Amino acid sequence: MVTKKGDKYTENEELKLKFESVIATGVWIKTIGQIIETIGVSNLFLINEDPSSGDKKVVSGVWIETLGQFLQTIGVTKQVSAINEQITFKAQELEIIGVSLKSFALALEAIGGIEVLEEEKQTDILDFIP
Repeated sequence: MVTKKGDKYTENEELKLKFESVIATGVWIKTIGQIIETIGVSNLFLINEDPSSGDKKVVSGVWIETLGQFLQTIGVTKQVSAINEQITFKAQELEIIGVSLKSFALALEAIGGIEVLEEEKQTDILDFIP
């Protein structure tokens, strides 16, 4: 469809590209935050003298979430810069794999957190649950 500069279609396409770039920037910021969280959780786990099964699940979940976040970020970034439909489809698949991994990871973290909480209730020893 041929459009004239300034018509509604062209304006919407330009806005769409801007918003997609804003989304990609936000996803990168989340990735940086996720990496910082992973470093902190991993170091906290390493100094834990007696990590429980719940602690291990939480740490594993955080690492899986970080991998998923990274894949999502790469997928979103590739979508923004895609030059054809084939690249766009591959990028979308990668993004969806990342989101799926993050969903699994969050469930694992929640299960681990529940286990840690139950242990705390029994022992009256409080732990940090990230």
